[in-house]
Amino acid sequence: MNKKILIITQNFYPELGSAANRMKHLYKQFKLNGYETYVLTTEPSYPTKELFDDNRYFDDETLNKDEGKHILRLKMSLEKQHTSMIVRLLYYLEQMYRVRKYVNKHKHQFNYIYVTSPNIFLPWATLFFKGKSKSTYILEIRDLWPDSVAGLKQFKFRKLMPILKWLEKKMYQAADKIVVNNDSFKHEIKKLSHKSKEIFNLPNALTQEEQLDEPKKSMFSVIYTGNIGYAQNVDELIDIAKGLHEKNIPMTAIVYGVQAPKFREAIDKHQLSSIKVMSPMKRDKCMQVISHHHIALSILQNEEVFLNVMPGKIVDAISVGTPVVTNLGGFTKELIDTYKVGTAIKNGSVNDIIKAIEEYKTNHDALNQAITQSRTLRHDYFTWERNMSKLIKFIEEDV
Repeated sequence: MNKKILIITQNFYPELGSAANRMKHLYKQFKLNGYETYVLTTEPSYPTKELFDDNRYFDDETLNKDEGKHILRLKMSLEKQHTSMIVRLLYYLEQMYRVRKYVNKHKHQFNYIYVTSPNIFLPWATLFFKGKSKSTYILEIRDLWPDSVAGLKQFKFRKLMPILKWLEKKMYQAADKIVVNNDSFKHEIKKLSHKSKEIFNLPNALTQEEQLDEPKKSMFSVIYTGNIGYAQNVDELIDIAKGLHEKNIPMTAIVYGVQAPKFREAIDKHQLSSIKVMSPMKRDKCMQVISHHHIALSILQNEEVFLNVMPGKIVDAISVGTPVVTNLGGFTKELIDTYKVGTAIKNGSVNDIIKAIEEYKTNHDALNQAITQSRTLRHDYFTWERNMSKLIKFIEEDV
């Protein structure tokens, strides 16, 4: 009899972004490896609910056939993207209640329950007060919450941090096993849990079929893709765009998110004709566009909690042969430096980033080496088929 696994996730197909893509592949890879796989999620709403009013993003027939059978979507009465923080909090509390109710009723049916964070309410609903269960509870951490939200200027609940940190600690302790997408997270989790907890690093990845080696544009060009939210430094991104325009270096920006309108308005206001802003598109098309560029850009706020993450856009770029320039540090910088697949300048200024990009424009040997090295790194680290066998071995080992 096949082992059964339930994946609980906020983001899933057909949503955009690295989180939904990761969960989609995790679901498919478990199925390919003989697991009877289920996913508990909600109706698609990222980056906006309106984007999914038609079915053009439901383009995977294999997954479409599983809707309502193995892909289970909770019907929510409130909106996650509401402008009111109170309504959004109520949404997450409702989601927490509905997940808790489902898990309590069905947990005995599954060998493994794999719950992901963010958002934090899903692990709380799944792991707290779980009672007696034969299931193995696996917690996936892609973000060190609440530290990540505390690093945002918009965070208004700093007085609650001691309580939130206590809940974070209890969450780690309640899990049987922990999966992270960044080696940098292991130290913090072990420090908080105070237990000998098994932790496995499963980076974002691409399948062998998705990995591309497309010819580059004839003119040296830069690309930025994905979310421009509060964790991304939109002002620095605008200044970089201005600097590249002044140096006649074309840049493509495929963007969405709460601060994307500010970026678009700045490009129009300053008449930055070298900067091409595009709307979100299907993932396969986006990957092709990335592969045609010479350098991919990744910029986050200069806060320690952000500078130690591994954004999905970096994995995507390297996996299609496009070197990266970033202001990140930690494990991401270590990986980029070790494999020589770009330039990582921790806390790098706008001028540092532009200078690094210029260096690749003028030094063809360095650029070609970085492109070649990206193929080595994706083989060693960013391939689903290789990583999945290691994950399965990890979760099947006795706790």
